[in-house]
Amino acid sequence: MAKVGLSKSYYAIYTYVEGTGITYSNGGLLGKAVDAEISLDNGDPVKFYADNGPAESANVFNGGTLTITNDRLALAPVAAVLGLTTSALTEPASGTRLVFPADLNVPYVGYGTIRKDITDGSPSYQAIILYKVQFKVPNDSLATQGETVEFSGQQFTAAIMRNDASPAVWKEIATFADEANADAYIRTVLSIPST
Repeated sequence: MAKVGLSKSYYAIYTYVEGTGITYSNGGLLGKAVDAEISLDNGDPVKFYADNGPAESANVFNGGTLTITNDRLALAPVAAVLGLTTSALTEPASGTRLVFPADLNVPYVGYGTIRKDITDGSPSYQAIILYKVQFKVPNDSLATQGETVEFSGQQFTAAIMRNDASPAVWKEIATFADEANADAYIRTVLSIPST
């Protein structure tokens, strides 16, 4: 299997209510995916020793970091995943404003993306869903335009956590023969209406 592509970058607001379960709402497309990396914080397995040697071991999910790069970070999706609000401007001209308060309350969100693979010459598409992440305010890196245009994407980082279900899970991968079904699956899990 060869990994050959990446598309879509979906989000949806995560809510857990005891006795009711997990729901997702107010989701959409965060941007067009450029790249994504999932780094886990897992250390060495925990070992139990008996009769002077290892008798049992356990691997435990300890969280991780999602780092994505999209073509852009539009104000409305950024506001949604960071718990901000946008407001319209009329003076000196029409525009949109996004204000970052010092006491930011960032919501948990679900995240989904699609990876394209090729195995024995046939493509397949993996819907990758992270059930509960929390994005961080992105750093800004700005530079003036020179004689040639240099393209760069917008990077966004999130902490990966296990969800509040029982048993708790943190990631799902579903494989499909075409991208449309992988896309529809992510939208179904994250309760994002079709466009």
